[in-house]
Amino acid sequence: MLKAEALTLLKEEVLSMGQLVVGTVEAMAGLLNGENGARLSLIEEQEELINTRHQEIEERCLELLTEVSEPKMHQIRTLVGSTIIATKLERMADHANRVARIASWANEDGIAIPEELSEMAKVVQRMAGDALLCIVADELERAREVVLSDSRVDYLHDCLSKRLLSDLGEQAAETAQMRAQFLFCARFLERMGDLLTSIAKRVHYTVTGSRLCAD
Repeated sequence: MLKAEALTLLKEEVLSMGQLVVGTVEAMAGLLNGENGARLSLIEEQEELINTRHQEIEERCLELLTEVSEPKMHQIRTLVGSTIIATKLERMADHANRVARIASWANEDGIAIPEELSEMAKVVQRMAGDALLCIVADELERAREVVLSDSRVDYLHDCLSKRLLSDLGEQAAETAQMRAQFLFCARFLERMGDLLTSIAKRVHYTVTGSRLCAD
């Protein structure tokens, strides 16, 4: 029989990993906003630790699954869901790292970063904090808020993409290259929003056994 303490400890491991990822997202947002204290090195330092936490959670979930002879459905959802959430958190950190590198490059070269990217990062950062609360406290209403917030990220992504692509072929080579990099940033941020939405839905399913759909 799987003890409740084991699931509590597992949730704490996922939460700890999530806190690292939120820190990475915050550092990424700082670079997009040109904040003096924002450091790419912090994100790079945390990347290996996040990857290690992901592997540890995956292995722990597999161990717990093999220890239980007749697991309850809620326990199975928790173990499988924890693995899925950890994987999505790890992917989020990868995307944040890519965005941060481009932002750092733009800052070093004195290139203005589109306001839409900073706004997308703010929304993603807020979604990440809310998703973390969903994980730690099973807050279903907050899970719904995360899902609904993703529409704002999608809207900003579409607006920026249209603006940057409108006259891309008429730009000088260096300008066009930087615009292309900003398009990548927008796409990575949009994917981060999708991952956070998926995490919120996964928490809802784990707790209730029913799927959460956006209105």
